[in-house]
Amino acid sequence: MKMFRICGYGGGRSTLVSRLAEEFNFRQIGVAVVKYAHKPFDMDKPGSETYNLRQSGCRQTLIANRERWGLLCETPGQPEPDPILLAGHLAECDLVLAVGFDNAPLPGLEVMRADNPAEPLYKRDTHIQTVVIDGVAPPDVLFSFTHADIENIVTHILDRAVLLPPRTDDTHR
Repeated sequence: MKMFRICGYGGGRSTLVSRLAEEFNFRQIGVAVVKYAHKPFDMDKPGSETYNLRQSGCRQTLIANRERWGLLCETPGQPEPDPILLAGHLAECDLVLAVGFDNAPLPGLEVMRADNPAEPLYKRDTHIQTVVIDGVAPPDVLFSFTHADIENIVTHILDRAVLLPPRTDDTHR
């Protein structure tokens, strides 16, 4: 498996990732996403059996049917998650997009708006050499694309994604 990082706030990142996933699927490239949530979240519904089990102290709750399965893990007090370690829980695929992991030492791109006054991530992160922007590209960035240039962005990602270390444990498939 290979991995590539996608960062940025308020620049259309979610829409871009969805469009990239469609193009990877069209090219028959198996893609998965590991997403960092910057705010507290819960995928479970209060009152459901799995929610109640978690509230009762279950550290892991796995729910499954014929169409999908999901594993919820409680990790209070743990360090920030590592996207490479998290990818070890995924079924084998061709590419993992690490979305929102701003401090991971992985090659990546930043999705941004030209009129955003905040300092771009690429200025302080040498792993980000690419921007996807809705206006004129900054002169100090190596690679730039518009939001509509999906086919070229996908090719760029495939060329620059890094190979993940081989798995030593197949129990998470």
